[in-house]
Amino acid sequence: MRATTIAARYAKAPYILTERRQETTAALADLLAVGTLLAPGSRTARFFASPEVRLPDKRDLLRRALEKRAVRAVAVFMDLLLRKHRLRDLPGIVTAFEALVESSQGIQRAHLVSAVPFGKAELARLQKELEAHTHAKIKLSTQVDAQLLGGAQVRIGDRVIDRSVRTLLGTIAARLQETSV
Repeated sequence: MRATTIAARYAKAPYILTERRQETTAALADLLAVGTLLAPGSRTARFFASPEVRLPDKRDLLRRALEKRAVRAVAVFMDLLLRKHRLRDLPGIVTAFEALVESSQGIQRAHLVSAVPFGKAELARLQKELEAHTHAKIKLSTQVDAQLLGGAQVRIGDRVIDRSVRTLLGTIAARLQETSV
């Protein structure tokens, strides 16, 4: 929870700045690229996390790597993260920044968890139904969970649509217990 809050706060500042400058799409692409480069466990991430390398040397390398390749706001933001020792939070910050961009574009994220993989046609139909239900464009991600007996669960923001077999059986059992014979 704490890491998510920190990531959301750090993502908001560059989002506001790039929105004002109308550089949000370019900034998102740059942040995604830098996030890939500094992925946890990568050589570059280990270099920037190393206490053996001086901070001025790290800052200089980062500045030279990003100048003329990334939006200036992204370069300054990455320098800030480096100085505040927050590069380890970059994956969460990039995800939060991407969510802010999608939200401004009227896109909502939905996550589907199902017992078996959905086919392309089923996914397209589900996405169309969710877009009609939410009146927004949906970015759908999927996950297969063998723990589900059958059916599926969809999470859109803080809402959950649960049509799993376990939940449906629980509902039927509750109704049967309520009726008197």
